[in-house]
Amino acid sequence: MSERSANRECPSCALFIDAHADVCPYCGYDLPRTASSIKVAAIVFAVLMLWPLFELVRYLLR
Repeated sequence: MSERSANRECPSCALFIDAHADVCPYCGYDLPRTASSIKVAAIVFAVLMLWPLFELVRYLLR
């Protein structure tokens, strides 16, 4: 794994910190954690919202 992928950028000070850190060690910014279940729910929601568009394209290509 590359060094950059093991780190993430602090939104407050823009310095790279450990990807698993909860608080930036440089500026003290409390990094938000996004639950993986929220990411999965967002992907499912996006697919469900795009489904009518896919059906329309399929109908028009007949």
